[in-house]
Parts: sequence; C-alpha cells; structure tokens
Amino acid sequence: MLFLTVLWNVVLPVFLVAGLGVLLQRLIGVDVRALSQATFYVFSPCLAFATLYRLDLNGEGLGSAVMFAITMAILMALIGFAIAKFLRYTRSVTSATVLALINSNTGNYGLPLNQFAFGDAGLQIAILYYVMNATLANSVGVYVASSGRASVSRALKNVARAPLVYATFAALLTNAFRWPMPAPLLKAISLAGQAAVPVMLIILGVNLGRLGTQVHWKRTIPTTVAKLGIGPVLAWLISGWLGMTGLARAVAIVQASTPTAVMSTVLSTEFDCEPEYVAEVVFVTTMASIVTLTTVVALAKGYLL
Repeated sequence: MLFLTVLWNVVLPVFLVAGLGVLLQRLIGVDVRALSQATFYVFSPCLAFATLYRLDLNGEGLGSAVMFAITMAILMALIGFAIAKFLRYTRSVTSATVLALINSNTGNYGLPLNQFAFGDAGLQIAILYYVMNATLANSVGVYVASSGRASVSRALKNVARAPLVYATFAALLTNAFRWPMPAPLLKAISLAGQAAVPVMLIILGVNLGRLGTQVHWKRTIPTTVAKLGIGPVLAWLISGWLGMTGLARAVAIVQASTPTAVMSTVLSTEFDCEPEYVAEVVFVTTMASIVTLTTVVALAKGYLL
C-alpha cells in the first residue's frame, strides 16, 4: 500500500508535469535557457525566501540540519570525484557527476514525501533540509557546474551572482529579528516562488526531450548507484554520529535519500555543464527511487519512530 501511495501521490504528478516539457520540446521546441534563467534568478530565490520567512526556526534544529547537509555534501562530492577518476571522466563530466550527487530533490519530491510519511511535524523539519540543500546547490553547486568549463575565478564570480544565497540570508535575518514584510511584497514573492517547482519540472522534461534515443548508461548507472545506494547508508551513519534521534533523524535520512534534484538540470543548463547527462541522471534516479525511497521510508518508520 505504501509503495502504491507514494507512486500515485508523489512520483506520478512529477512525471506528468515533466511529460509536458517533453511534449513542448518535441512539438514546438522550447528555449530552455530562458526558462532556467527565470528559475535561477527569480522563482527559486523567491521560493526559498517565502519558505524561510514563515518557518519557525530553532537553533538546535538549524544547527543539526547545517552539519548534516554539509557533511553529506562533502562525502558525496568525494564519491563523485572517485567515480570520475576511476572511469577517467573529462573535466565537464566530472563536474556534472559531482553536481548530480550533492544536489538532492528535497523540495518537490522530499517535502510531500515527508509530509505523507511523517505528517506536518515531519514537513516542518523537511523544509529545513530543503533550504540547506538549495543553498548548497546555489553556492557550491554553482561553483561545481561553472568549473566544468570555466576558470576558478570565473566559477567564483558565478557563485557571487547566485541570488538564492542572498535570498536565504535575507530570509534568515528577517525571520530572526521578526522584521515585518509589507503584505503586497510578501504576496508577490510567494506568488513567484510557487512557479519554481512546475517550471523546474518543465525544464527537466525539455532536457529529456532533447535526449533522443541515446542514453549514456555507462555514466548514468554508477552515479545512480552512488546516489540511491551509498547515499542512504551514509545518511544513516552520519545522522547517528551527529546524535540525531527520532523524527529529526528519520526526516534527515529520507531527505538525503531523494533522487538528484531537478534544479541540477537548471544549473547544468545555465552553465553548460553536460545538461543532457544530468537530465538522464535526474530521470533514472527518480524512477529508481520509487523502490529505494519506499524502502528507506519503511525502515525509518520501523526503526526510528
């Protein structure tokens, strides 16, 4: 029953919207770069700000989320570099692999999944990990995506241009000091943020529509195994090492076990970092996660709660 419910309520809607992107690409063609720029510079920062501004933050929960997210990102990046060295990837493919491994779909996949599995309390904790992952994706992720073809200095300049990082810090400040936002401005930010998830799914579909019949399985399979096989095990070990327990640990593990984020396709498209390969990883990991995440959720509920 859990398997079918996750498939019906979480995975199927994701693929239906992405399928619209595939149709748009095949029937009329779509300027995917324009869509990725709108998401990168407007929709995603607005979503992060609106979410953090309303979130009830506490120091202990935020500290655990930060430590967990950073540790997971470092270890998954090291695994990505190891895979790339062993398989002799080019510089751009190496960057794309690391990007795919450190950027998890904790938003449009992880948030509803955690709400379904653990209720509203789980959702509130899950939002913390979404914001941390999104911040890392738009700082470290931007650097990784840029470094595939650009110099170090140019990659760092691209990080400085990432608006989500600034939106996150602005939201944390306004939240911490309880600064009121003018109602029209907050409504406008929230409205723009609501566009982020569907547009990201359209971008995923457009990139998948450009794949044709050739899929690079030799590159996609190792990344998928690392993401969905090694990732959950590391999450289990790291959360225990950090002393996390109960619901907080269960949500952290589930969020870290989600597939490669759709946002990865936005970053890879924006910075020309193997966007078709990244789209393949997003697609394959999302499909495979039907089985892996169902198992992770069942184990988390059975052993941690």
